[in-house]
Amino acid sequence: HIDYAFFGEEYGWLIYIPAVVFIITGVSNAANLTDGLDGLLSGTSAIAGVILGIFAYVSGRVDFSSFLNIMYLPQSGELTIFAASLVGACLGFLWYNSYPAQVFMGDTGSLALGGALGALAIMIHKELLLPIICGIFFVETVSVIIQTSWFKYTKKKYGEGRRVFLMTPIHHHFEKQGWPESKIVVRFWIIAILLGILSLLTLKLR
Repeated sequence: HIDYAFFGEEYGWLIYIPAVVFIITGVSNAANLTDGLDGLLSGTSAIAGVILGIFAYVSGRVDFSSFLNIMYLPQSGELTIFAASLVGACLGFLWYNSYPAQVFMGDTGSLALGGALGALAIMIHKELLLPIICGIFFVETVSVIIQTSWFKYTKKKYGEGRRVFLMTPIHHHFEKQGWPESKIVVRFWIIAILLGILSLLTLKLR
C-alpha cells in the first residue's frame, strides 16, 4: 500500500492529489490506446473489472481481509456493485463490438472506462497492482513510448527515424505481421486473464 502521508498527515494531500491525477490520467489514456481492435478494450476491461471487484469485496470483509493480511476498508464491498455494473456494461457492449463490430466505443467510452478502472483501484488501495491487473493497457502504452522515443532519437542521430515495432500500439504490430484481428484479440484476452489470476495470487503471497 502507498502511504501518501509519509511526510505527515497535514501534507499527505500534496502527494495524494498529483498521484491520483497521474494514475487516473495514465490508465485512461492507456485504455484509449488499447481501443484499436474490435472487442479488445471491452474484453480486457471486463476482465480487469472482475479482478477489481473481487479485491473490493474481500477488502470490505473483516474476516477475509484478516485472513488474507490486507487492509480492511469498511464498506468497500459496496464498490463490488459498481465493478459488476462496469463488467456487465462491457459484456453487453462486447456482444455488438466483437469482430466484425457493429458499434464502436470511441475516445469518449475508452477514456471514461480507463478512468473508472483507475478510480476504482485507488479507492480500494490497489493502485500498485494496476500494471498487472491492466497489464495489456500497460504494454500497449509502453510500446508507444518505446516506438516514439526510439524514432525521435534515431532521427536526431542518423537523420532518419527508425522503428522498433512495425506499428504501435503493439496490437497493430501483430496485424502487420499478418495475424487475423480476432486471433490477436482472443490472445490478448487470455493474457489479461492470466495477469488477473497473477494479481489475485498476490493476496496469499502477502
